[in-house]
Amino acid sequence: MNVSILQMVSVVSYSNAYLNDHLPEISNQGEKISMYCNKVLFHIPVVGDKNQYTTQAPIDWFISLKFRGVKQVKLFYQSFAKPNTPEYMTAGFVGGGGVWMVETVLEDRSEFWYSKWEVNEDKRQLGADRIWDVTYRLAPINELPSTKYEIKEQSLALASVLEELVAFCKIEELSNWETIFAGAKSVLENKKPSTTTYLKDMIVEGGYTEEALALMEATDRAYVFGGMGSWNDVGQFSNDNQEKRYKELSAELYAVLNRSILAFANSCL
Repeated sequence: MNVSILQMVSVVSYSNAYLNDHLPEISNQGEKISMYCNKVLFHIPVVGDKNQYTTQAPIDWFISLKFRGVKQVKLFYQSFAKPNTPEYMTAGFVGGGGVWMVETVLEDRSEFWYSKWEVNEDKRQLGADRIWDVTYRLAPINELPSTKYEIKEQSLALASVLEELVAFCKIEELSNWETIFAGAKSVLENKKPSTTTYLKDMIVEGGYTEEALALMEATDRAYVFGGMGSWNDVGQFSNDNQEKRYKELSAELYAVLNRSILAFANSCL
């Protein structure tokens, strides 16, 4: 899965845990959501001067939520279509795909926080594992339409498209992809994650049902969109109708995966 989306899922999880007083007194929450990153910072606008801001580390941002009157934190997504390029073709890259934001819900409005990922060249040249500098900034909007998705509905929807993909891969003799899609479907059928450590370092434990965790694991397994060597790179089919079906199934899978991510992330409320 796109790591920038996964990080937002983590931010939502820890934010709501703070708001509900469900988070243990530990000091490394910021470290958990900063996996793969050199640093993660939130830029908070100064009241009365939109050109000035203060910088907060993740743990400070979590703590500030109650003081700012935040009621809950949600994950937000909006599709962003580009001419002649299906959204799923760019979804595997940082900055690709649709618009993902963290929504902080206040009494009379919402705030929407978008992330910007930049490579830290000094870290990259040193061969460091963590080369990304991530900043969260407030978008100049306070209301956007959103839909609440349920775990059960999205589990059924994802299982359905995965079944079609398994059948498609059998016909096209795409055994590796068939295994991937079948594995994701198996997790959904079991209604629990395949391992107790799934997402252990990215979310607050105890905040999700086993069925929700199974949906997220299946989503992660089936998120096959990326660059070279990914599902997007499959290019030879037995006939034109099968190529058309490949594109249809890819678009359907991508849409269901996005709804499934939203269902999981916002189920912790």
